[in-house]
Amino acid sequence: MHIDWVGITSLAYIALLALSLKEFPIPTNKIQCKGVKIISYQKYAKITGASEEDITLGHELEDAFLLKGLRPNLDLIFYDKKRNAARVKHSLWHEIGHIVCDHNKHGDREEIEAHFFASQANAPNIVIKNIAQRGYNIDVNLFTEYFGLSEEAAYKKTSYLSKHGFEHTNDYDDAVLEQFSEYINAKYPVKSKHFYDDYFDNLERERETWY
Repeated sequence: MHIDWVGITSLAYIALLALSLKEFPIPTNKIQCKGVKIISYQKYAKITGASEEDITLGHELEDAFLLKGLRPNLDLIFYDKKRNAARVKHSLWHEIGHIVCDHNKHGDREEIEAHFFASQANAPNIVIKNIAQRGYNIDVNLFTEYFGLSEEAAYKKTSYLSKHGFEHTNDYDDAVLEQFSEYINAKYPVKSKHFYDDYFDNLERERETWY
């Protein structure tokens, strides 16, 4: 299964740059995508008079789901605002990932790509790399506390980084760093350049043991 990790990272960064936000975690109500209407089950039920059970097909569709073609040139993403905010945020980016990756079916590949898109939008590799360069530990606590990820998503992100490092660089890295530069400087002032060298040397040695 071939997946264009760099291309998906680029799409996630483009979506992130379009929001013009300056800090993390990204508020759930600030997540947007051109041509997409995002609305909660609860609000849609109030507007239409339909029950939440009907909208979610008997609660089979729990966190969020994408509905295409209901209106011309408009996709709808429904979500449950009663759910944990970190989980909802990942679900919204996940559904946007399906749209921007131009998925026309649901399968293992499409789900992997959408999850990866969400991971890169919520906690961009280039920002994490810069934080590591400044002398900070990259761990689950960093992702949950400062990027608003759920514990599940945070463990997946740390696992991904331990295997792949920061290899999926792309043309939008500098723009993302510039957009969030004030946040990074305020939260993560430079500690030690030596830490950066040791961190990446140790990471590379660990990866070599897996082959």
